[in-house]
Amino acid sequence: MTSIKILWVDDEIELLKSHFLFLEQRGYQTTSCNNGQDALSLIKSTSFDVVLLDENMPGLNGLETLNELKIILPSLPVIMITKNEEEQIMEEAIGAKISDYLIKPVNPHQILLALKKLFQHKNLIAEKTISNYQQEFRKIAMDLSMINC
Repeated sequence: MTSIKILWVDDEIELLKSHFLFLEQRGYQTTSCNNGQDALSLIKSTSFDVVLLDENMPGLNGLETLNELKIILPSLPVIMITKNEEEQIMEEAIGAKISDYLIKPVNPHQILLALKKLFQHKNLIAEKTISNYQQEFRKIAMDLSMINC
């Protein structure tokens, strides 16, 4: 698996060091910035596979950053991570075509799950389907061998 490059945008980025370490130990590359304006500059100059975006930041908030980001790179997946549970914010983010919406506090496993859903969903389904098929095939073969005895 090639390393997935994450841009994590959060004004409290220093509190997320353990999350970065957790993801990096699993092969993800993380880059951080603490505001929307810097994030947009980074997106223009560096290639990322996904953006983890806080909603509540000074300057450009998460939704404003999301809207600008989607103008620059409409297909770049964005996972919104926020303390804000307001339904209107969720609807606005979903309308802007986010990939996922997580409520803080998040633990590293929640982030990992969201990333796996995003990048490995099809592979995981295919692997499970193959496994189920092989299991069923073995069962049929055993049933047939019992009939032939």
